[in-house]
Amino acid sequence: MTVVVRTARPEDVAAIHARLMGFGRHVGNPDWVSTTEDQLGDALFGPASRGFAYIAVVDGRIAGVALWFLTYNFWMAQPILYLEDLFVDAEARGAGAGEALMRALAGEATARGCAWMDWQVLTDNVGGQRFYDRL
Repeated sequence: MTVVVRTARPEDVAAIHARLMGFGRHVGNPDWVSTTEDQLGDALFGPASRGFAYIAVVDGRIAGVALWFLTYNFWMAQPILYLEDLFVDAEARGAGAGEALMRALAGEATARGCAWMDWQVLTDNVGGQRFYDRL
């Protein structure tokens, strides 16, 4: 399988939203995701955008997403890259899409002079915990 990571574009909003919904189903809480596609599009690409997204394309189709934003550490006077959501479609897991997304985020953090990257994983998301531990 060929994995390519790229910056999300406005035409990707429906695919990103579908993966957010998939994440909610994956963790057994589909009702957690209340954002609409329009809200998501505004948050990523509107005049007061709040964050960024990377897309993982596996064999020519969108198969994963990483949603992130910058925060700031005032003690160190440096930005922090916070990974809010990372989701790879079930059929693409094991193809390297998740790792490729994390490498892209690490490159972004380095390019922006971030002190570190930060994220959390749900306590019952054992697969996610194993993935992060392996990295």
